[in-house]
Order: sequence, then structure tokens, then C-alpha cells
Amino acid sequence: MRKRAILRRGAGVGVVALLVAGASLAFGAAVQKKPTPSWQTNGRVNAIAIVGNTAYIGGQFTSVRPAGDPLGTGEVTRNHVAAFNLSTGALLSWDPNASGTVEAIAVNGSTVYLGGSFTKVGGKGHQRVAAVDATTGAPIASFKPTVNAEVLGLAVHGSDVYLGGNFTTVNGASRTYLVALNGSSGSTDSAFTGSADAEVQAVTMTTDGAKLVIGGNFTHVDGSSQSHIAAVSPATGATMSWATHTSYGIVALAADSSGVYAAGAGSGGNFAAFNPSSGSMTWQGGTNGNVQAITVFNGEVYAGGHYTDYCGPQGGQHTCTNPIARSKMLAVDETTGALQSWNPSVNSTLGVFALAGGAGFLEMGGDFTKVAGVAQQGFAIFPQ
Repeated sequence: MRKRAILRRGAGVGVVALLVAGASLAFGAAVQKKPTPSWQTNGRVNAIAIVGNTAYIGGQFTSVRPAGDPLGTGEVTRNHVAAFNLSTGALLSWDPNASGTVEAIAVNGSTVYLGGSFTKVGGKGHQRVAAVDATTGAPIASFKPTVNAEVLGLAVHGSDVYLGGNFTTVNGASRTYLVALNGSSGSTDSAFTGSADAEVQAVTMTTDGAKLVIGGNFTHVDGSSQSHIAAVSPATGATMSWATHTSYGIVALAADSSGVYAAGAGSGGNFAAFNPSSGSMTWQGGTNGNVQAITVFNGEVYAGGHYTDYCGPQGGQHTCTNPIARSKMLAVDETTGALQSWNPSVNSTLGVFALAGGAGFLEMGGDFTKVAGVAQQGFAIFPQ
């Protein structure tokens, strides 16, 4: 299971929020402040993928239930994965039935890729990664690679699917923390030889397809110094130029044509934007606890985690000097990093683990049971 640090709440928490020196509250077009009624889960949601009007979710849950139903009421079995129609709100029949935690989801056309710690999908042996039909949820028998430890990140480009995680062997051969597989057969792409010296927690493609950006706890990629964030060639895995690295581990990544956005740990927590061409950091923000999820949607970057305060346009702090209250979720302007007024307030100790935007909604997953004062466990949807 992915490791998370427990929030250390500082003495400044609970003090009336003050503007951090150099920061200003921006009033942009963030999503609405309260979630719309939606299905809930009985446990943590770790991953969300949006394709058209469908939301695919994965995590540690074993059932889902309708909006407003308390735990134990209206439960429908869904082991670690489920899908919803975002237009109608309906639970879909899609039910791959994974045997263990799902940490990552990626979609390519009619195929949904799942990564995590499971060993079976649909009752069939699939070692920590699987491909399933996007409509029926049935596992695709031809895709059956073996991975010796947890898969934490997935990305798809062309005919390949890229995996990051804790693994050191794939298909019986040495592949340390990063690998490319043929998306149809599951065979290892021998042309891609990229590797890291420690866990890769997140992978994403730049929107032009030129770079595979990886984040994690590593300090070297392909034998060269690349602290916690790096870019590699999607074809060969060779290290590519990336100007700014971080002193803290990267937990999650997101990208659009304007930037690559990273969420991470460190002193408190951190999130930042990078130029997708040069890899130079364009802005950063800090919190008083880890940032575990990030997405970009309609000109806003949303960051979720287990913090209680935003510390300003700076590195994170366990105790913010001038805290601005933001309980587990915040939004900033995509271009400037300026904090937005949006503040839904999410409960629970560990908070938010997954974010995605699409179909006119922001989708959020995690450990919570209440969002913006509304009883809603595990999964929430905010309309525009």
C-alpha cells in the first residue's frame, strides 16, 4: 500500500487566517463549493479516470452506495473498482472485481488498465496490473504481465502502457521501478530501458507526447542525478532535459498543454507547476501536510492532501507562519499559482488521495466521510 506520512498539525492551526506575505486571494472560476449528490464508497478511493461521461474509480473499497445512504445501507458490491455515468449519476454494471487495492487507472480507447497490489481480476490471475474491457469490465486475457510488487502509476502513449511503482522485476526480468509494456500483449518493450533507483509513484505524459514525466522517491534515473522528478523518452526511457528537481518526494502528477503539475511531501507538503518543455518550475505552493493528489481543470489547479492550512507561494511548513485555512483541498490559478477562494473543507485525518476533472465536473476521492458539510464518503463530485 502506498506510504503516507501522518499530518503534523502546527500551533498556527485554528488561528484566524491571514494573507501570506506576497500571496493574494484570487477569485477565479473554480467549481461549485458543495458536491452534487453521487454514489459513495465504503473505503478509500485512490485513483480516478474520466473518459467522456464515465468516471472509473479504484481504491480500497469493497462496496458503493447511493448518495445520502449511511454506511451499511444500500450497499452494492464493487471490489476495489467501480464506474459511474456522470451525466445521469448512475452506477454502471462495469465490475472487474479486483482482489486487492487499486492504486492507478489509465484508459486507452476500449481498454482500462488497472495497477495496484491485487493478484486477481475477475477471478483470474493478474499480478498487480491488468487490462479490462471499458464497457463490460471483463479482463483481457491476452494482457497478462507479471509484476513482483505494487504498481502505483500508469500512463498510456501509442501502443505502450507505462508503469511506475515498487517493483524490481517484470515478466521475470529486472525492471527497477519503471517499465513500458505492449498495451495489447503485456510483453516488455525491450527498446524502453528507463530505470530509477527508488519507488516511482506517478507517471504522466506531456500533452505533446514528447516526454514521459515521472515522480517519486528516487534520486537517480538511468544512473544520472534526477531528484524526485524527471523526464524520459517515451521510446527509449533515456533521460531527457528537466531543469528543476525537488528536495521532496513526488506523490502525484498531472499535465495539460500549459504545464506539468506535481504534488508532494517534504516539510509539510508541496505542490508546483513546471514548464512542460524545459522542466523549469513556474510557481509553487506549500501546505502544513502532504499534498497527495493534483489535477488541472478549466484553468485551475486543484490540490488535495492531509493538510489543514495553505502556507503561501513557498515551500511547505509543518507549522505555517501565516496560515490560510484550507482543510484537505484547495485551488490555485493555473497560470500564476494564486490561491482561489474555493474552500469546500474535507474531513478525516488523511483526507484526499485522488482528483480528476472532466465532463463538467471535478471528481475527488479519499478517506473522507464529509465534504463541505455534506455526508459523502470516499468519492465526491463538484459541478462547474
